[in-house]
Amino acid sequence: MKIKIFLFITIFIVPILLNAEPMNVVGEVFTATNCLYCPSARAGIRDLAENFENFIPLIWQSPTGYVGEASPNYDNRFLMYSGSGLPLAMFGGTIRHSGGIGSGSMYDTYLPYYYTIDSLDSPLAIDVSMEVNNRSTVDIEVQVEVTGNITTTDNKLLMLVTNRVNDEYSCSVTRYYETDFNLTSIGDTQTYNYSFDYDSSWDVLDLRSIGLVQTFSDDHKILQAAICGVDSLVPMFTSNVQSGPPDLLVSFTNESYPSTGITSFEWDFDGDGAWDSTEENPSYIYDTPGGYDVTLRISMGVDTATTTAEDYVTVTSTSNISGELSGVWTGNHSPYIITNNVHISDGNILEIEPNTEVYVNNGSSFIVEGQLIVVGSEEENVVFATDNTWIGFHFYNSPYSNVISYATITGCTKCAIDIESSAVDLNNNKIFGNITTNQEGPAVNIYNSDNVLLEWNIIANNSSSSLCGAISIDSSSPTIHHNIIVNNQANYAGAFVMKNESSPEMDHNTIANNLSSNAAINLFTNSNPTIVNSIIRNTNQVFMNFSSIPVVTYSDISGGYTGIGNIDDDPIFVNPTEGDGPAYNGLTADWNLQENSPCIDAGDPSSPYDPDSTITDMGALYYNHDQSIDNHDIHSIDTFNYPNPFSAETTIYFSPKNGFSRCYKALVYNIKGELVQTLTLEASNASYYATWDGKDHLGRSVSNGIYFCKIQSENVDYIKKIILMK
Repeated sequence: MKIKIFLFITIFIVPILLNAEPMNVVGEVFTATNCLYCPSARAGIRDLAENFENFIPLIWQSPTGYVGEASPNYDNRFLMYSGSGLPLAMFGGTIRHSGGIGSGSMYDTYLPYYYTIDSLDSPLAIDVSMEVNNRSTVDIEVQVEVTGNITTTDNKLLMLVTNRVNDEYSCSVTRYYETDFNLTSIGDTQTYNYSFDYDSSWDVLDLRSIGLVQTFSDDHKILQAAICGVDSLVPMFTSNVQSGPPDLLVSFTNESYPSTGITSFEWDFDGDGAWDSTEENPSYIYDTPGGYDVTLRISMGVDTATTTAEDYVTVTSTSNISGELSGVWTGNHSPYIITNNVHISDGNILEIEPNTEVYVNNGSSFIVEGQLIVVGSEEENVVFATDNTWIGFHFYNSPYSNVISYATITGCTKCAIDIESSAVDLNNNKIFGNITTNQEGPAVNIYNSDNVLLEWNIIANNSSSSLCGAISIDSSSPTIHHNIIVNNQANYAGAFVMKNESSPEMDHNTIANNLSSNAAINLFTNSNPTIVNSIIRNTNQVFMNFSSIPVVTYSDISGGYTGIGNIDDDPIFVNPTEGDGPAYNGLTADWNLQENSPCIDAGDPSSPYDPDSTITDMGALYYNHDQSIDNHDIHSIDTFNYPNPFSAETTIYFSPKNGFSRCYKALVYNIKGELVQTLTLEASNASYYATWDGKDHLGRSVSNGIYFCKIQSENVDYIKKIILMK
């Protein structure tokens, strides 16, 4: 039997030839970076590979190689041959060629060695097989039979795994194992098995397994070798996460071999023996803590293969959360306690439902590169707080539409909501009691992000020893509507800092009683916000401008400000705080307008009218001439809608009482006060209901956001807030 050839060489020299059959000569080539850019060397090896039909190249990588690490056992094997010059080529373990290739090609140089080794007989027959166990292990089996007289001693069996590197050069030895080989008599057989750890960066198609027998004494002769790849069905899968609290959403991705032609997929997600899905890339929600085996069975015609990953998914308790997040958090499993940094990766989504409490402790951060959907309700907020410290949310390069709605966010020691190159909708939140010492807002920091909406939030009692007391905006132009920003404190700007061409659109905001030694709003480097229909009251000056000019109209500005419709009058709030800064509770104050406020009907007359059909008011909260929606002493109509928020449709229910016997119609308005749809009322006993499908009167789907359903009855109107979230 002829000896089979192997060539071990660095990643920089060998051309691709991964699918060849076992070859007829055995060799090793060691090289280093001094040959990286030698065209004749590369061309010579390529010639050799193309002309030797059964040539199987391997890489025995240099310690200074491109990949950055030596192949396993490189040093020992190089020293075993007393290597000196590079490249060092060893054929069959016995024939040496060292120190370069001369003036000819490597093909011409190596061809005589090839024929010398090719003419020798081998005393062994070797068969090698390989199985890949779902990205866990590469299991190699080598069967050896003695077919001739063995004259060498100190023989060892070597098992190797090679991995294809790129399209120009071949592969590198990435796993190495050796064991004593003690067979000596003709007819002796033995099977050897070994499992290597799988590298998650590998592609199964690029892997080859090698078995060879070599003497480690005298001339280091290689007696025989064999190679194989994957040539059968290999079921494999990955997932977005493998652990987390309930309800844990795990999205599985099939990565089986071959990549095409598989006719069926069967999944058992929880190890109960029943198939749960036949999709190729399914998802599954785990709602009970514990460990779960996951099984995938694939078929291609009559061939079937199965793999089981034991304890692949671990559903943890909600009391010690860290790492990757995915799934749905609900009030049923609340509270969720985060004890170390958590992360939503790109492609993952975490939804948090109403009445859920989340405590982020131990200075942990909440990083979002995927998608975060937090949707509480008016009655059941989502709470983000801490038992000691946390450093807030960081939205970083998220390409998705993120939402935090009806949430309470407090206790951060860096920045409650830090938005960088991301799209985020913040609405109806209470952001208070956060502090920072950094050059950012303790409540909200927006950098390089125009697609940000701040709407209907109350941002109060936050403080900074540095830049600003509430919101910092850098290189961004977000939309800021209907917010109450009060009783915040910082050294320089009590409420806002805007810099580097930040020009947000600000409409219907109430900014009052913030504390600083400078101004309420600092503007730097061509930052020119547009402010309309707002109230900005500050003990010191309102604006500190550095190369910036805010455009302000129809607003109540303390100290006055040039612009159409601007006034400088006490807005006459219902019950404001008695002083400035966090020493006074801006959350419990009432920032509604009293009926004699000069801000009523004083807004831009070209703006959409308030829901009471009057000229818009200044400030975040309008005065309802018919009945204030915040007047809790009047309950003429019981109303609710379900679901809220909704994605497809919602039903609004009305129950008139206190002598009001009839509802006439229901009108849906957008945040600008524009009529969107008139709903048909249906009667049911003494109640009424109407269903809205999220479309306007022309049948067009409207965008996500807040809408108001105005219910007209015999004696009084009532307004219900509705959230559309597709």
